[in-house]
Amino acid sequence: MSDPILRLEAEGAELSVSDSGTISFRQGTTCWTNRQSLAIVHYYDRQHPRAQQVAVPWSDAVACGTPGTTSFGGRSSLTVTRSGDLSLALTVDMPANGIRIALRLQLLADGRGFTVTIPDGAVSEDDPGLFRVLSIEMLPEFGAAVTGEAGYLTLPNWFGCSCAFDKSYPREVRQTIYSPNDEWEHVCSMPVFGITRAGGTLTGLVTEGDYDARLVCRQHWEADRLNSIHPEIVYRWQQQDERIGGVRQVQYTFTPADSADGEGYVSCGKAYRELLRRRGVQTWAEKCRDRPAARDMAERFFLKIFMAYKDPQPDGKGAYHVGCTFEEARGIIADVLSRGIDRLLVVLVGWGQDGHDGKVPTYLPADDRLGGDAAMRDLVEWCRARGVQLGVHTSHSGTYQCSDEFTFDDVIRHRTGEPWQSIVWSGGQGFRVCPRISLEKYVKRELPRLAALGIHGHHHYDAVGSFELCHAHDHSVTTRCEYFGLIREEFKVAQRVMGSVSTEMPFGPYLDVVDGFFASYAKPFPWHLASPIGRHFYDRSIPLLAVAIHGSHNCCEFTEGGDAWRLQMLDMGTRPQMEVSMRACPPFGIAAYADRKDLMAETYRCFFAAGGLLERIGQADIVARRELAEGVSDTLYDNGVRVLVNRSQTACDGVAPMGFRLQVPEQRPGPADAPGSAALRASALLR
Repeated sequence: MSDPILRLEAEGAELSVSDSGTISFRQGTTCWTNRQSLAIVHYYDRQHPRAQQVAVPWSDAVACGTPGTTSFGGRSSLTVTRSGDLSLALTVDMPANGIRIALRLQLLADGRGFTVTIPDGAVSEDDPGLFRVLSIEMLPEFGAAVTGEAGYLTLPNWFGCSCAFDKSYPREVRQTIYSPNDEWEHVCSMPVFGITRAGGTLTGLVTEGDYDARLVCRQHWEADRLNSIHPEIVYRWQQQDERIGGVRQVQYTFTPADSADGEGYVSCGKAYRELLRRRGVQTWAEKCRDRPAARDMAERFFLKIFMAYKDPQPDGKGAYHVGCTFEEARGIIADVLSRGIDRLLVVLVGWGQDGHDGKVPTYLPADDRLGGDAAMRDLVEWCRARGVQLGVHTSHSGTYQCSDEFTFDDVIRHRTGEPWQSIVWSGGQGFRVCPRISLEKYVKRELPRLAALGIHGHHHYDAVGSFELCHAHDHSVTTRCEYFGLIREEFKVAQRVMGSVSTEMPFGPYLDVVDGFFASYAKPFPWHLASPIGRHFYDRSIPLLAVAIHGSHNCCEFTEGGDAWRLQMLDMGTRPQMEVSMRACPPFGIAAYADRKDLMAETYRCFFAAGGLLERIGQADIVARRELAEGVSDTLYDNGVRVLVNRSQTACDGVAPMGFRLQVPEQRPGPADAPGSAALRASALLR
């Protein structure tokens, strides 16, 4: 590496930039650096129509230009100047193509790391009719590990996953932060990544412009056998698009190997939590102050009751099946209450016209075959009198031709003008509704109508994870930022009208406007693991998301039963939920209540009963976590509770195989504490 041309120092940390564009960050004896370029600029060359790329500063290791075009002679230069005590100004110039980019490096005052910022308007194109910027890869291979080193990559997929530096075949996967529909299985729901090596952990966080960014994930890459993740900032998803504006920023922070956080991915999760809190995510205590219904929801067992469906077939005319009437739902809830399950949140699914997604967007009136509006209203009142929080499940993003309200005027259009056809479901061949339409036409209509039936406290939105932009002439939504903003407004309507809201799966853009999730994917499904990230970068699940949001959201998972399952939930920081019907509904995998009631009671006793697990840790933030051995973890919460989980077959640190120990701070006995109960053991809770 050539000598640094400029250095910044703060609190014992040093950030330097060399004349070759290499950035180095030194903290104590540990140095993190990139191996090649400061950046890779991807642009579109319309003289010889194709995408091009150029390294910054120039390197013949990266292709640039096409013979016979102006871009062939294009070179990039880098100018670095000091712009403040802790900041540097970097200017990238590509004169042959008329492209200039201004960046700013800022060393954090506490010495924990630095930020790389591209201000709004800092990308300049002299002739966008010929040369237009597509994207910029930031600090490629910064902090990369060599195959064979100890450590792992932290990836933001599903609940979080890790990938060790032990692969022997080179792979690269470019995945979009906040996965679009064509990357749905990736469930890349967070803008954070990490690299943990012997000297500590690098945490990367896209803090501005994360709606339009990718992560470039590499293992055993090329001759140097590098393992790394770096962000790619997108300015155009397709070359014909207008350039996307706004500030772009990536924050890099570093924690030493002996950090109090413990595992490296904990540092990543805590950095993301800080960002979420700045973006308005409230803790449970703050929600209790501002939205009591949300705090009430947090302390309840989540039970879905599946009521009716049609056999899925393309014409939407499949046979209608009643799994549970409103009267039968009352019977289920009454039996649940009789078993001591008194902190209960019930969400009705398939209660509307033609059952679950049977005639969307038409829901009301409630289907007469289930008892109609009168029976639904009676159930609402009956639940309220018994302290049961009752909500319903709706999906306003889909529409089916069997509904009298169906019109192609509502539907998302591809760039070609064709309507977006979704999957075949109960209502037949599905179509996706443009969120500009669904918000104004359906969400703002349906939520007040449901409230008029007496429903209040909670609402569940389904199927908002997958998305596609809309190119209809009269209701276009052509940027991801605009799309996410409209869906956020739908959640806000539900919060205002109902008090709290949950959805199907975690998704970063919505975390400040939702309170919980039905499926957190701490255990990815087979179709997740069949994706490129799942096949090549998934070694195991880690509680990355739990570290970020355990103190602000309910992260639920499907109830499977058995000690192994309960230990997994305790280990990962998730909580149980169940979905039942009076009669089994096989096409949707719904079990009969009679077959699940004993498991439900056992699960509730373990997690929700007085003195149970969630009373101890349910609304607390994760402070630190260490993995003592394979399958053995030690997690500390901010209320002082320490949880040791042993999912192995060997005793460890005084915890029996397939057991756990819950240690609480010494305190005066309360209603849920017997004198001297400083620890709750597996024998008391799991069995």
